[in-house]
Amino acid sequence: MVMTQDESADGIRRSLRSPREVLGGFPILPRLIDKIRLHAAGRLPPAYVANLMKPPPFLDGRFLDFVGIPARELEEVVLSSNDDENILDWIRRRGIPRSSGEIGELRFSIEHAPVAPDRLAHRIRSYPEVAARFDVGRMSPFDLIDLDEGRILVPAGRG
Repeated sequence: MVMTQDESADGIRRSLRSPREVLGGFPILPRLIDKIRLHAAGRLPPAYVANLMKPPPFLDGRFLDFVGIPARELEEVVLSSNDDENILDWIRRRGIPRSSGEIGELRFSIEHAPVAPDRLAHRIRSYPEVAARFDVGRMSPFDLIDLDEGRILVPAGRG
């Protein structure tokens, strides 16, 4: 089967929402919803499947821990609804109640956390094209993903 550009792994990767996009204030959530749906359809690229809903330090796991929801439960809800707002309402009912301040702290902690040496090595292996152009140890995970997926050309503050 020949894939069109939009159906290629690269096209699918670029169609995922940025981890910066929010739903109910939550970063990561819209992207996680996209990844769950693509995986169920057999269209999520293998590099993404390997990290899907893995525990922290992966972003999916950080979100799931933050809201206190098991991955399997979120997956079931996402696959049973085409409406992101319904999913958000379920998360708010089922998960740990979080204030907008706590959600802001989550985002800040992701964007400004120091990178441990083992995570730096992982970043270099995972993002070789980005690592060849920028110091991936100084970049936020959001920058790495958005650079890798073509949403930005230069990481924040590095232009």
